Amino acid sequence: MSSSYKILKTKPGQEHFDLFYNLPKKLYPQNSQRFILGHDPVKTHLEGCYVLLDSDKAIGRFAFYENENLMIDGQFAACIGSYECVNDPNASHALLDNAKRMAQLKGYDFLIGPMEGSTWNNHRFSMDNDQPNFFMEPYHHAYYNQHFIDFGFSPISQYFSNLDEELNVEEERLKKFEQMYLNQGAVFRNLNLNDLENELYKIATFSLKAFSANFLFTPITTSEFVSKYLKIKSLIDPELVWIVEDKLGEIQAFIFSIPDHYDSIKPSKTLIIKSMARKRTSPFKGIGSYLAGKTVQIAKEQGYEKVIHAFMINDNASRLISEKYAKGSGYHKNYPLYGLKL
Repeated sequence: MSSSYKILKTKPGQEHFDLFYNLPKKLYPQNSQRFILGHDPVKTHLEGCYVLLDSDKAIGRFAFYENENLMIDGQFAACIGSYECVNDPNASHALLDNAKRMAQLKGYDFLIGPMEGSTWNNHRFSMDNDQPNFFMEPYHHAYYNQHFIDFGFSPISQYFSNLDEELNVEEERLKKFEQMYLNQGAVFRNLNLNDLENELYKIATFSLKAFSANFLFTPITTSEFVSKYLKIKSLIDPELVWIVEDKLGEIQAFIFSIPDHYDSIKPSKTLIIKSMARKRTSPFKGIGSYLAGKTVQIAKEQGYEKVIHAFMINDNASRLISEKYAKGSGYHKNYPLYGLKL
């Protein structure tokens, strides 16, 4: 590390945290999309926030997380998030080398990034910024990918967003499947915003089970889950959130979609399918595919012109549904998540 470089540790509420927090203001234009959705650290699993100084001037940063449940290939992993850095290979190498040495000293086998503690929070880089950001999508300098690659990180997973501008649905096929599910005892309903907190607790309990086999899954408390979504209550359209229950009221599947509130056209003409899950033992086979098609149909009826199928991990069932069932969809963006074997 250059003799002019120095690493400073801080945390929210501590001295010097302003150096960490304000660095993006020096790295992006004032009107940048970076400031619409932050990449700031979360408290859960946070070990510390680190700033790289060059002659006492902040030029890089990362947050270091220790999530005791985070593992890859059966080995324990630390992760770094909130990564920002000037476009200088020496600076990025010094910054990432510090993170690597910390992880080694603490006995970890892997270092993952970018990730704010777990996959429930901001994680992964976008490969390009050619297209405008959509709501809930992270934004950062695309050259951060090269920083990680040049240091020795490699992608451990790839996520994709597909864009559907045709909104073609087979309505008769949807009707057929809907009737089949009704005959099997399925109950379809929308999210009840008037009882949102209780609704979110039900969805949280379901999601923790439904996503438990996902890559890099670690549990969070139901309270954390509820808190995250209560913050965006005013932005949710309940007609675009569908819950499928059995006759006993147990959730079997759900799909969460939200208008793209970054769309320059008001009201938004773009809908984002953000999350979809099905109980692995559900008797309603193919219900995820049906919900995706139904959502596209509703979007078209409500005047939407585009649907983004967001953040689908490669080889995941949701990506197959996007590409095969919503036939108008095509590649939109790619988001790698990186790992480094220590």
